Amino acid sequence: MMDDLLSTTRSYSPWIWPMANWRASSKLDAGAPQSPMPDAPPYLNFWANIGGFNAAFRSFAMACFCIFVIHGGEDGFGYPAFGSAKEYSWDWMWPLLVRNLLATWIIAGSWDFFLYFSPLSKKIEHKKMNPIMPGLGQFKHDAFWTTQASVCGTAVEWWICHLYANGDYPRLLSDHPIFNFIAAITITHWRIPQFYLIHRGMHPWKNKWGPDVGKFLYKHVHSLHHKSPNPTAFSGTSMHPVEATLYYMASFCILPFNVHVALPLGCIIDCAVGAWIGHDGYQNPGGGDPFHQVHHANFDCNYGAQHVPLDWLFGTAAKNKEDMRKIWRGHKNFGEKGNVADGYSVHASADGGKKKKK
Repeated sequence: MMDDLLSTTRSYSPWIWPMANWRASSKLDAGAPQSPMPDAPPYLNFWANIGGFNAAFRSFAMACFCIFVIHGGEDGFGYPAFGSAKEYSWDWMWPLLVRNLLATWIIAGSWDFFLYFSPLSKKIEHKKMNPIMPGLGQFKHDAFWTTQASVCGTAVEWWICHLYANGDYPRLLSDHPIFNFIAAITITHWRIPQFYLIHRGMHPWKNKWGPDVGKFLYKHVHSLHHKSPNPTAFSGTSMHPVEATLYYMASFCILPFNVHVALPLGCIIDCAVGAWIGHDGYQNPGGGDPFHQVHHANFDCNYGAQHVPLDWLFGTAAKNKEDMRKIWRGHKNFGEKGNVADGYSVHASADGGKKKKK
């Protein structure tokens, strides 16, 4: 009964992460045969969408905890967006930065430790989607750039706080309870189109007319993220400052609706936590996303996420290399080999890693 309640495949599993994952991992056998790569459908089924709603609401709840508990003060309105951020001042800015950097290392760092370095790592090793283990060089590289990305995310939060402090936004979540609830459970769904747009834009467009802006942006911006072809939690937001800032600016998508500040902050948190867990490289009981894992392996596909199936709509969804050939029929250069031919390596890894011992 307890194993069923603590299942990592239930729609409510985001609420029992990481305890359920630790428990499930402890029951696996070290040295078990390599598990096959899970399927990567282009869209979510009903229960997977319910799981997405739960994960989004978890991000919203974390935002409320930050606003009303960590920064709430005596009256519960100590968060800078409620007044102190009218002028930019290091007095209110540094606590947000410290909070975000600590959260980055506690969440992404502890999750990578559990999967790759803890005593339980040997039990879950056969669940790794890419059997090659990343080297220490990649962990250092990704930890540095993810820390930098969290600084960029904090800058976006500072900007939002300043806008709220100088605007006419609601102070109480009870002002529009139904709208706030719907917006909270759909955070991931309404931010994904923006992610698809910027991500697709930073990969080669392969257009036959005009300059290939995507190829330029990939080479000078997005290629940094692809130095982690064998991703871990710290790879999730290992991004160039330009990309990191654009990524966290998904939080601006909800601002035109005059919402409570917990919603854009919840979006920032969802961007971070979703990327860290989704890039961890392990199938269940890990949290890795097979759909995005295919993107890291094959590059020219799966630019978005299954919550809003834009890859399915625009014909860029792939489960394997065979699908890649269908997507880019008529194009000579695509995927890893194609980009090497174009003059730069997709997978110029920060560290080559090592194959798992058999």
